[in-house]
Amino acid sequence: MTLSIKRTAAVTGARGLVGQAIIKHFLDKGWQVRALTRSNVSYDDPRIQVIKSDINSEEGLRCLLHEVEAIFHCAGEISDEKKMHSTNVEGTRTLLSIVKETQALYFCHISSAGVVGPTKNHIVNEETYCNPSNLYERTKYESEQLVLNANLKMNTVILRPTNVVSVTKLGVFLLLPIRNNWKDKLKVFITGREGAHTVHVDNVAESTLYLLDNKAPGVSVYFISSDDGKLSTVSDIYNSYLFICRNKKYKMRFSLPVFIPYFMRKICRGSDLHGSVQFSSNKIKDKGFIFKYSIEDIFRKTCIEISKQNLKK
Repeated sequence: MTLSIKRTAAVTGARGLVGQAIIKHFLDKGWQVRALTRSNVSYDDPRIQVIKSDINSEEGLRCLLHEVEAIFHCAGEISDEKKMHSTNVEGTRTLLSIVKETQALYFCHISSAGVVGPTKNHIVNEETYCNPSNLYERTKYESEQLVLNANLKMNTVILRPTNVVSVTKLGVFLLLPIRNNWKDKLKVFITGREGAHTVHVDNVAESTLYLLDNKAPGVSVYFISSDDGKLSTVSDIYNSYLFICRNKKYKMRFSLPVFIPYFMRKICRGSDLHGSVQFSSNKIKDKGFIFKYSIEDIFRKTCIEISKQNLKK
């Protein structure tokens, strides 16, 4: 009789959108998961072990990483500027110091496409110069540099997803056609031709699995984006939802040229990403990865849920 030894993955930021999706996908593949979180949370699935700890606790991180094969660093502070450096930079630094003590074979760092900052490039890829402008972008870029210079003796990947969305977290552009009030219509009128830079959370999670089994020397950086898909602009997303829900008469047929909202933001902020910019995912696609999930998939599920709620009223 042959005993099956289950592989174990460690996930920081386990309660976040990407962290939860990674956990689900790895459980589906038969893995066990160790999840780091600061909150009091429990899972019904016995394959998930919760480690309640701060990202800067060496003791907690050692418990998390004990005898794991793969490590997914999803923890990150996106809203509280007072915590951004401690979490995004120092947390990554502390984690990497413990990772070096392990025998893990794979380290995946979830960064952000935002590290590029304002750019004049129409197409952004992994060779594009990064000039992060706000604190979140700067701290995520600094955390990337820590990973790049850590010299980890394992398959190491940095992922830069664009705006990650799901059925439970629709994001600002997916919410516009659902609310569909006059402010939302005005926003689509002004910014409709600009790129929405969205990506389905399951595409992000599946890419981490794919790259685990497709090793490359050194540290590999990949953008994960749906900018080259059918629903790439704000008005594409807006009109697609209305089409799926059969409200075609509300379709937005005209939006301002992209240079107008760009100059409006530039006057207010001093610098900003041009609305015609596209984040390219060609590098990971060239490795054979296929984006299986579309924004339309989210809309269809959302429409079904809204219909169910209306029937209950």
